[in-house]
Amino acid sequence: MEWLLYASAALIAVAFLLLAVYIARTLIVLQETLRRLTAAVNHADEQVQTVGKEVTQLLHTANSIAGDMQNKAEKLNNTIEAVNEIGGTVRSLNRALQQTAAALSARASQGQEKWAKALRWANVLVDIWEKWREREQLREKEGIRNGQK
Repeated sequence: MEWLLYASAALIAVAFLLLAVYIARTLIVLQETLRRLTAAVNHADEQVQTVGKEVTQLLHTANSIAGDMQNKAEKLNNTIEAVNEIGGTVRSLNRALQQTAAALSARASQGQEKWAKALRWANVLVDIWEKWREREQLREKEGIRNGQK
């Protein structure tokens, strides 16, 4: 029976050895997994840092563009205000020209009536002068005829 005791002790020793080998292999696999996980985390950390730098640069660029756009928008607003003022000036000038044209047209029509009256009187005077001249010519012709007889 003693041999059973030795056999049991040997069996326990083999089981313990197998357990130790299994635990050692598991620890080696775990160690490799942790090494790969550490490498992956380091790689991810590098990528996060790279992306963080790019995002920071992108934000600076976006802020710069936004500031530039704001400056240009303010300048454009000033330009639009100037164009609106020019439009108002042109409208005022147009109104003044229309009023001046209306006033000149009214004066011209008044002057036209005066000229029409003056031309009528001139025609009357020309007609009277022509009739007077015709009478004078007739008198001269009659006087020549009377004087020759």
